[in-house]
Amino acid sequence: MDNVLWNKILQFNFDDPSSEFGFSIRLAKENFWTKNFTKKAILEYKKFMYLAAISDSMVSPSETVDVVWHLHLIFTKSYQDFCKILEKQIQHIPSTHNREDFQKFKKAKEQTKTLYESTFGTQPNDIWEFDGMYESLNLDKAKINLRSFMSNGLIVLFILTFPFYFLLKPIYVTIDNPYFLIGFIILCLITLKFLDLYNKLRLRQIARKFDPNSFIYDLEPYELIYLKTHKISNVINGVVNELIDNKIVQIEPYNIIKLIENKPNLTDEQIQITASLKEFGKSVYSTLVERMKKKPTFINISNFADAFEKYFVKSKKFHQLYYTNFVVLAVLSMLGYIRLITGITRNKPVGLIVFVLIVFIITIFFFLHRLKRLFCFDTLTNLYKKEILPAKQIENNWQWNYFLFSTAVIAPAFMPLITEVNRNNSYDSSSGSSSCGTSSDSSGSSSCGSSCGSSCGGCGGGD
Repeated sequence: MDNVLWNKILQFNFDDPSSEFGFSIRLAKENFWTKNFTKKAILEYKKFMYLAAISDSMVSPSETVDVVWHLHLIFTKSYQDFCKILEKQIQHIPSTHNREDFQKFKKAKEQTKTLYESTFGTQPNDIWEFDGMYESLNLDKAKINLRSFMSNGLIVLFILTFPFYFLLKPIYVTIDNPYFLIGFIILCLITLKFLDLYNKLRLRQIARKFDPNSFIYDLEPYELIYLKTHKISNVINGVVNELIDNKIVQIEPYNIIKLIENKPNLTDEQIQITASLKEFGKSVYSTLVERMKKKPTFINISNFADAFEKYFVKSKKFHQLYYTNFVVLAVLSMLGYIRLITGITRNKPVGLIVFVLIVFIITIFFFLHRLKRLFCFDTLTNLYKKEILPAKQIENNWQWNYFLFSTAVIAPAFMPLITEVNRNNSYDSSSGSSSCGTSSDSSGSSSCGSSCGSSCGGCGGGD
């Protein structure tokens, strides 16, 4: 291994010059990636380009590495500077998808794996074996969307009401109120509790099927905080509290935040806040929060979390769980609905059963809506608390403590500002696959072939 070349590649900063929407942030935003997965993908891209530089034969990137490569080609100055370090002009030429290309890229992929493992060790599965970040979850997409299933389910429920009415009517006429209502309410409560326990068990089982190297086991505390609360303001609060603890910003009267000292080695989120305070001067905290919500660094957190939730909800495994809940609750509501029809046909007072059914239907709506988010705010949170974090050294990590204990670790002087922001928020709420290859020639340049299926015909560098 050429350690001198590899160290130069490692030290190359794709985010130089620093900007609000630099390479790493844009890469994460366009692909809905987590912060750590983005860093890992860039590292694997560097490894691939090192192999392209030292190899005399064609090498082939993974799908994820190719995504990084495509974006880097757009940053033309950075790419040219990178190729100068490599001492080769690495070209990206897409495949024509003919048979000769298929065999060529298949061989290149095998050569790449051999060369990679002899140089860097085992290839990480999440980057080299899966087509993208989310594929490591091993979740197949459902063929029917939930809305269509519910619509068809309600039609079937309506049709089944008629035969079940004649089946249950002889039993219902022997049960007087309030005994039926009491029994129905108890049955509803027991069913909801049972389903809740069953859902949590099934979601834990689904989580255990994820690939061990999946991004889901390497999330940042602030990403988990958003997944748990669905409020980006909670993330911003945590970042500002860190700046207060480190005496970089201070709280002044009238909910004012002021920058004291702009220290080095800050996180991306902290840089955004300090840069804003430096540009606009001292700021009312609620105004600062609204300004930060529009910054790419914070938008990326919510983008990833929302994309992950949608991906999970559209999976076949989640649909199966949702179907079970819907069918059980639909049958239970049908029992109450048939009781209502029985009462009407017998000229009995039905006010109470109507009230109970309305409350139960509203409860079903919120229960099923909650089920869509249950994995994020319950299963994933408990997975980290009980299994992942106990194996990590997090005692002195404030961000992880914030995830575990929420506002209990917030500075007391900062709490009134957070309360004010939460109050304002409450007021507001009311109103394709790829496989590419490179080949080296004697002139010291390389070319890359791609079977991406993407329109990358314009990508490539000259000799």
